[in-house]
Amino acid sequence: MSTLETPSSNLLTAPSSEMDSIQREAFKRRLMWHGIFNCTLGFIIGLFIPLYANPRAGLAAHLIGITQGAFLAVIGLAYPQLKLQFWLGRVTYWLLVIGAYIGLLGQFLGAVFRLARMFIITGQGLPEGIPWMETSIEIANKTISTTLLLCCFVILYGLRGTKTDASSLENS
Repeated sequence: MSTLETPSSNLLTAPSSEMDSIQREAFKRRLMWHGIFNCTLGFIIGLFIPLYANPRAGLAAHLIGITQGAFLAVIGLAYPQLKLQFWLGRVTYWLLVIGAYIGLLGQFLGAVFRLARMFIITGQGLPEGIPWMETSIEIANKTISTTLLLCCFVILYGLRGTKTDASSLENS
């Protein structure tokens, strides 16, 4: 029997496309880091609320930073439990991180430049801002909202129970 044929050798088996525990832990750690960093940005934004052209949007940016940061950290804690293909886990990770930062940036720009079109509640009574900025923030926010919702569905799918999970519960 050659060394390539030994049962302990992984050379003859096809590599698994599912995330392994090391990859899951790496995603977990990075998502938690970005979550805490997003919270930190939200706290810093909150220090300057009275100085913004639209203080209500500044308050919203402060809260979005904190809530999206907490959301990223919670998703990070759940990542080791996900049963996903590696590529899907990676795409979901990047969409979550980029979405959190773009969402925070969009709300922050709305506060600084007094944008009103996309910010129905926080921009109430304000005139519309620079048209190209209003449009670009609107497109970004709608795209990110859709993307984050899709990520939630992927994560729910990754947390699903499998037949092996159900059979192990029946046997215990």
